[in-house]
Formats: sequence, structure tokens, C-alpha cells
Amino acid sequence: MFTSISESIAVVGTYNHSSFHPRKFKWRDRVYMIEQLTFVTELKDGGVKQRMYSVTSGGNVYRLVFNRDTEDWQLAEVWCE
Repeated sequence: MFTSISESIAVVGTYNHSSFHPRKFKWRDRVYMIEQLTFVTELKDGGVKQRMYSVTSGGNVYRLVFNRDTEDWQLAEVWCE
């Protein structure tokens, strides 16, 4: 099941034909290389536009959220069994 984290992170990625692809993120002083992007979805929390990326790294699944208004990144959730 997903566990809520809601902590600020730093994300590095690339653009391909105006589409952003995260490649790695830093959380709690550790860098996680992104192995696979499993899905991307647009969210709207009230008037705030966000984009959620579901990614895998080291056999774990993470949900990264980009706030399109403030341009901040957050680790929203991590899959824990």
C-alpha cells in the first residue's frame, strides 16, 4: 500500500518534445536514480495545478508531485508492503 510522505525533494530531468521526464530525485540527502516512469497524470487541488509522476527506483514505487504554480517538487507517497 502507498504511505504518505509529503516531503520536499529536488528533481533532475530532461525534456523531450516539450514533455518532462524525471531522471533522478534527492530525498533526505540520498539520490534515487529513476529506472522507469510508469505514469503521469494531471491533478487539480482547488485552483492549484499539479502533475504527478509515478516512478520506480531500486525496486520501490514513488509518487512525485510537481506544483505547477510554485514550481516545487514533493515526494507524495512511497509504496510499502
